[in-house]
Amino acid sequence: MMHRQKRDDGKSVLLENSLLLIYLTVFLLITLISIQDNFLTRFLIRENGPVETFTVIGYFLAFIVAVKMQLKGYNFGAGVAVIIMTMGLRELDFHDRFTTMGIMKSRFYLSDSVPLQEKLVVSVLVLFLLCFLAAFIKKFYHPFLSALRTGNTAAILALQGIIFTIISKLIDSTPFLFAQIVEESMEFAIPYFFLAAMLHLPGMGREGLGVSSLN
Repeated sequence: MMHRQKRDDGKSVLLENSLLLIYLTVFLLITLISIQDNFLTRFLIRENGPVETFTVIGYFLAFIVAVKMQLKGYNFGAGVAVIIMTMGLRELDFHDRFTTMGIMKSRFYLSDSVPLQEKLVVSVLVLFLLCFLAAFIKKFYHPFLSALRTGNTAAILALQGIIFTIISKLIDSTPFLFAQIVEESMEFAIPYFFLAAMLHLPGMGREGLGVSSLN
């Protein structure tokens, strides 16, 4: 029993300090990558490079935990799993691997070089995902705000993931190398913020939002 208590206490400390750990990791990534020579820096942050690989691993782990969340009775687990999976596939560039051009670009829907059938299939898929996201936000927006107001750790961690997602997209495709380093480092942190948030839920970690508060 005592050994189990020590393991639980150790896990609790790790979870409670997860926000600091992730921010420290991002800071170290930006610092260490920035001081390398140009070739090594570009190698580290390139597509399918080391940083992106660990980012994808984070999404995979977060997806597994989200599925486990649903199985443990959290009715928002499936929605989180779909969102995490979509973000992970986006990180792997699935949005332009099987189409004429990237589906995130407006010219995909306007260009004559993209077959009409392809536009229709992609439009239906994107519309479904947008409707799914809108319904998810509508259902859990107020409980999430309530959790934030009470200083809930899981909600705060999830909010960091959302903020990092927005900022990284705002600086996406910038020509400046340092900005690219910051972007890749922030994208690395996103799945780990969501992963840490889910591990704070009862039955997943030590403390969390609570099943009843989001049902």
